[in-house]
Amino acid sequence: MDQAVQIARTKRAFECIDSGQTTTTPGVKRSPVAAYTDPKWLDRELSTVFKRYPLFMGLSAVVAEPGDYVALEHSTVPILLVRGDDGIARAFINMCSHRGAPVARGCGQAAGFICGYHSWTYDRAGALKAIPDQRNFPGIKPAEYGLTQLPLIECHGMIWVQPDPEGSIDLDEHLQGMLPELQSYQLDSYVHYERRILHRDINWKMPIDTFLEPYHFSTLHKDTVAPIFYDNLCLFEGHGLNHWMAVIRKSIETLRDKPEADWDFVKHTAISYQLFPNTIFTMQADHLETWRVFPLKNRVDQCVIYFDCYVPEPVTTEKAKRYWDANIDLAIRTVDDEDIAIQVEMESNFLSGAKKEVLIGQNEPALAHFHWAIEKAMAGE
Repeated sequence: MDQAVQIARTKRAFECIDSGQTTTTPGVKRSPVAAYTDPKWLDRELSTVFKRYPLFMGLSAVVAEPGDYVALEHSTVPILLVRGDDGIARAFINMCSHRGAPVARGCGQAAGFICGYHSWTYDRAGALKAIPDQRNFPGIKPAEYGLTQLPLIECHGMIWVQPDPEGSIDLDEHLQGMLPELQSYQLDSYVHYERRILHRDINWKMPIDTFLEPYHFSTLHKDTVAPIFYDNLCLFEGHGLNHWMAVIRKSIETLRDKPEADWDFVKHTAISYQLFPNTIFTMQADHLETWRVFPLKNRVDQCVIYFDCYVPEPVTTEKAKRYWDANIDLAIRTVDDEDIAIQVEMESNFLSGAKKEVLIGQNEPALAHFHWAIEKAMAGE
């Protein structure tokens, strides 16, 4: 991050700390509970939000070497991400051209992909290489029946996929000025350390909601992250449908007596970039966490969460492993055991039909922006 930006944001953080204020929106947003419970609302999200916009798939490190692949489960199209022999990352619809069975599951290393139904075989570039008993498929040319490729952009250590094979990706247009800041983190040097996959009985937006305001820190997280961060204090900036929000570590106080040239805003905050539509990309003091959330089985009350931890260098010692494991443990305990646990109860309450709207306060600007962005995208604006 540019030093001038770090200085300006640190000054703004000190202003908020000293005044007891936080970044605010002009008024209270009233958000319909139907956004979490209405199947028709979800149908609109799936046909707009999850089809018309590029999806962040992770850092380049998730498919670092030729043959590395990840099969991703969600409610739009099943995606297979793979690094080819030529070093190029590609994305395909994870469906065999014969009868539509998946050709890969989970993640790992593969010389190619063999459909588990009839053994149709594809190479790392998605080309169909073998049809068992091909004589019974007259007129079917393998060159015309490779896996369906999806638009993909890999830049600055990040991978984005457009889930519509007829679509395209303009990352500058999509991120609306946020790309240079993400680029500044030198993400192509990061190493993928660990992935957790969580299936939870809540609407897909709820896990994202929880990252978008520190108003709840002192209540819900009093024994986990509340001792580390200022409660109910954030910085916020919108970038089209995306935004970033920073929560402030109490350690920022150590900068007051240091020259501005030495101020490190990143080290003394946690900056969550909400990459529209479904990713929370959090730069911590010394590592990166991403949380990607997808609706599951076309259910309003089910989602799958992909948590990934990236670290700045390979983990080669037990000491380093213990350190990063402790960071992951804190993240999971905070988000899953505290945030998501109460959200399961909230989802159940919402499904009762007893409440028609929820309130988003002026002190929750990132949360209001996220729901505004969803509504704007669904309206085709």
